[in-house]
Amino acid sequence: NEAAEQVAFADRILLNKTDLVPEAELPAIEERLRKLNPSATIFRCEKGQVDPKDLIGISSFDLRKTLDMDPEFLNTEGEHEHDNSVSSTSAKFEGFLNVKKLNMWISDIIQEMGANLFRYKGVLSVAGMDEKFVFQGVGMLFSGGFINAKWGPNETRENRFVFIGKDLDKEGLLKGFKECQCSEQLRFKIGDKVRARVGKDMAEADGYCPGVVIKTWDQGNAYRIQLQDSKKTNVWGPIDEDDFVKAA
Repeated sequence: NEAAEQVAFADRILLNKTDLVPEAELPAIEERLRKLNPSATIFRCEKGQVDPKDLIGISSFDLRKTLDMDPEFLNTEGEHEHDNSVSSTSAKFEGFLNVKKLNMWISDIIQEMGANLFRYKGVLSVAGMDEKFVFQGVGMLFSGGFINAKWGPNETRENRFVFIGKDLDKEGLLKGFKECQCSEQLRFKIGDKVRARVGKDMAEADGYCPGVVIKTWDQGNAYRIQLQDSKKTNVWGPIDEDDFVKAA
């Protein structure tokens, strides 16, 4: 069922309202939870209060562990629906995504649709990166990043995702993902003079500063640019569009 599935995928389990249960009964409850998920840390708590450091920035996603619990994790065509009020949408397409656009879009949909998102997951091909980008989430709780698994030399670079929730805007989700697509072919090459959008403290009147491209596809960013200032400051041009980088 849904509750057991969420326990199985959890990295941290909050055993709440422990003040309302006799101490002697708690070990049996924890044992039932460990049978569902032996690797998750269980925190006893009251009123849901837990030290944030135990929940945030724990970098706990493990693809092998996830596949052990759900061999179909990477199969976006096999998701099930649990009742008539819940629907799912999935897609698969070849090509590359820009990681900056992707992060901005995911942040937007979590804010806009988080209350209706029951579960979502995906494996994505990010331009300029050999590693696969994996994400998963429940509601507004999102985890995603590059994992220690690279695209093979003969493996098709493709993007797969599935969203399960209530009143999903299926066309909007697919459109949002498609808008994150990009080409690995860039407009500028190393050595080209460009103008990079920067902060007000470094920008000229138009919001840009002159610079030179010194690297392409740097950590998923389209360009690394050395500004023509006294400090030779390095900045990223995350997206290959004039809003971020334009010709000098």
